[in-house]
Amino acid sequence: MPIDENKLVSEYRGLLGSIKFRMFSLLSMPTARFAGLRMDRIDDEICATSIPGGWRSQNPFKTMYWAVQGMGAELATGAAPFAISRAMPEKLRMFVVGTEATFTKRAKGRITFTCDEVSSARNAIEKSMDSGESVECDIQSTGRDSSGDIVSEWIFKWNFRVLVD
Repeated sequence: MPIDENKLVSEYRGLLGSIKFRMFSLLSMPTARFAGLRMDRIDDEICATSIPGGWRSQNPFKTMYWAVQGMGAELATGAAPFAISRAMPEKLRMFVVGTEATFTKRAKGRITFTCDEVSSARNAIEKSMDSGESVECDIQSTGRDSSGDIVSEWIFKWNFRVLVD
């Protein structure tokens, strides 16, 4: 059965809603909630998240801790597949099976993570839906500071499997 487009738009809207996202992050990702992670944009093309700099996310060198950056980058690649999973009748098993990161500049201030490969994730999910097999998909997220400079680039290898009864 296909993905319900109306429900998908509703799921995107729900993740963008500040109250619903705050409750979701508090219950599902308390560490990310503590760090101040927020959802800035999510649709069929792009997913963007951001994390503020400051004492909750910094390391001893007064820059953003790499693991905090990883939370923002992972959510940027995983939020759309999560929304897709909630817009289809079948269950979707999804998890990260690998990651790679490159750090190019000290991360200070609010860092925005953008993933413009939402369609790749959807294609992988649809391929799994058709085949009933696991499908792996590399999805990239780029972290930029407020001046637009790249501070880190992330590739998450996601494994998707639609569980058909």
